[in-house]
Amino acid sequence: MLAAAGAAFAPPSTFGASARTRIGLIPATYNRLQRPSSLDDPLDYERVRDMVWTAIRLGAPRAGSLEKKIRPGSWVVIKPNIVGLRGRESYRTGDITDFRVMRAVFEYVARFSKAGRITLAEGGSYRRLTDPAKDNIVYQDGVRRDAMTFDWGTEEFPGLGGSFGDMLGEFRKQFSGRAFDYVDLSYDGVRDGGKLRRVEVPKAANGVGAFGARPDYYVTNTILNCDFLITVPVMKCHMQSGITCCLKNYVGTAPREAYAVAGGFSNTRLHSEHSVDNRIDPFIVDLASFHPPDYAVVDGLRGLQYQEHNCGVEDQLVRSNLVMAGEDPVAIDSLAAHLLGFNPWDIEYLHMAAKREMGTRDLSLVDVNGGDPGALRRRWAKPKSWYGRGNRLWRVTDQPSAPVESWKPWESATDTLPFDRWSGKPVMPGSRFGAATRIRSQGYRKAFLWIGASGRFAAHLNGRLVMSEEVRTRYRHGQFQQAVELRPGLNELVVRVEALEAAPKLSAYLAGPRNDGDTVDGIEWLG
Repeated sequence: MLAAAGAAFAPPSTFGASARTRIGLIPATYNRLQRPSSLDDPLDYERVRDMVWTAIRLGAPRAGSLEKKIRPGSWVVIKPNIVGLRGRESYRTGDITDFRVMRAVFEYVARFSKAGRITLAEGGSYRRLTDPAKDNIVYQDGVRRDAMTFDWGTEEFPGLGGSFGDMLGEFRKQFSGRAFDYVDLSYDGVRDGGKLRRVEVPKAANGVGAFGARPDYYVTNTILNCDFLITVPVMKCHMQSGITCCLKNYVGTAPREAYAVAGGFSNTRLHSEHSVDNRIDPFIVDLASFHPPDYAVVDGLRGLQYQEHNCGVEDQLVRSNLVMAGEDPVAIDSLAAHLLGFNPWDIEYLHMAAKREMGTRDLSLVDVNGGDPGALRRRWAKPKSWYGRGNRLWRVTDQPSAPVESWKPWESATDTLPFDRWSGKPVMPGSRFGAATRIRSQGYRKAFLWIGASGRFAAHLNGRLVMSEEVRTRYRHGQFQQAVELRPGLNELVVRVEALEAAPKLSAYLAGPRNDGDTVDGIEWLG
């Protein structure tokens, strides 16, 4: 399968007949629901619950069912995305996991499994009631609130109102033999003798460790110690990682008590300490590595395009009225990217998660049961700064006049090829370098070549000069863009760079004909 060929899907299998990973994809229109509805229907709780439970059954894990995978007496943690509360400037409907989806997951686990303790766990940008700090406090009708006490009324989530605390209280009465509780992950950091302690990212079975700039993190007791973890994210766009879904939901597991800076209550230091090349993807996967999801249920009822929080644009809210469920978070996030109109190959954190063997990015190896992904796909408006995954496989030289065949293979760790790091020595003004890569294309492809560079450069595609620029401003990804056409089979991109005032850098992308940052379908970078 070509690396950037877009999503491919196997025919739906008969439930229970395949050992392949399964995803239940249930739109409100699914004809096996008790009350099928339109994709524009506001839905009530009973219909949402039917969608969630049907998705869980059609997205059954290899154990046979979700309830069979949860061992008797287990501590089950359900982690939604409740990053903000209504009334704050950054909040907008579609920003957090729908209360109806979350409640349906709780009810399923309580009713059908033999879990001993069921916990709602989340950490958001609001302080708990007992925190003495004066910033990031939420008031409702003059009363201080937090995630458990905020009353959502009945308009935000049609057919369901009250607070999350009310929900837990109802379940305690209805299922008297179970323990139901809430953990605010913002205040749940692992400690030694009262002092917050960092924990090293565990190595995967194949030896892959941390991806972040710093390999040790502040993490929470609940994520480390629970027996079974169900991630319940909302599916939406994200300014930095492209999408937010199962794995991006783990950013809420980082304790804000450790990562917030004075006067704020967001994970500021998480970003500054662990990002790589200004990308958050490495720490998304690192945080998930402490306890990868045992199961996932995705809220695709409503989400936000353009960016992950309120941006004040009238059409930011998108209603899709669908739910996904399954045990492979990488496959589910790949499918989410497809449904949102992204090329799944461009989601950087999915490459890292696949390297840790958290799941498969190749949707041709996945059975999608229920709805038709092709029919449900929509092109959501992407962040203005969005760009996909650049080339990492180069042949590099400091003798650019030599034949390209003699240049040395080199794999860049990020989208950027830094020539001083490659050479291992200081680079003086006037130094010259060459970098080349090959692109295999399934056929003729109209695309846009994006080059980011510092210094003076000339780019040739299949022997033809397509771009020549001199750059003395700061280095930026995709700063220069040129329409090109790829021919079937192998194509060769050769870029020769001369250092001017600093060591040169280079990045290369091939965006599709919409020029919206997504990699063109049907190509593979070969180096």
